[in-house]
Amino acid sequence: MSSHVVFVCVGNRIRSVFAEFFLRDMFEKRYDDIVISSAGFVPQALKDRLTALNIQSPEPFYNRAMSELTMKALLEKGIGVPGGWRSKELNLEMIKEADLIITALPAQKEDISGLYREARNKIFTIRELSERDDYLFFEDLSVIPFNDTFWDYCEEDLEYVSKILRSWEETLTKAIPSIIKQLGIREIEKND
Repeated sequence: MSSHVVFVCVGNRIRSVFAEFFLRDMFEKRYDDIVISSAGFVPQALKDRLTALNIQSPEPFYNRAMSELTMKALLEKGIGVPGGWRSKELNLEMIKEADLIITALPAQKEDISGLYREARNKIFTIRELSERDDYLFFEDLSVIPFNDTFWDYCEEDLEYVSKILRSWEETLTKAIPSIIKQLGIREIEKND
């Protein structure tokens, strides 16, 4: 029986999709039966802040290609991405199928746990699993422009996204033993 992990970030265009393909590539070489997917979920606190500042979300917000910077980072690691991949919003079916849900933001964990109380024991933040206190999660808010360039900056600014992906990769790597433990999988190399 497969174990299913869902990574969640806001737009499902940078962090969560990077985790999906990066760990899928890594786990396929080591373990049988781990399914990794990703989705987006906007926590209410972020929605409220953006609404208060009159910052509009891209339309459509989901069903978009991954960030070109994310795709480039994966390709540099030799990890291919299907051309038709599109971002998706977290939904009840994904939550039911998941054995483990890993969020980028603590507010996502709180909101999802409140909406889907039956799933709260399988929802963790990446910070909890990596035990990394310095992980940048909604990063240095002082550098993010809370104006009409917000989404372009957060999803396509080379310096910003590169920094986020470096930190995210380090954090994912550190979280792997906890992910494996949460799934109850023994650390045995896959037979070739």
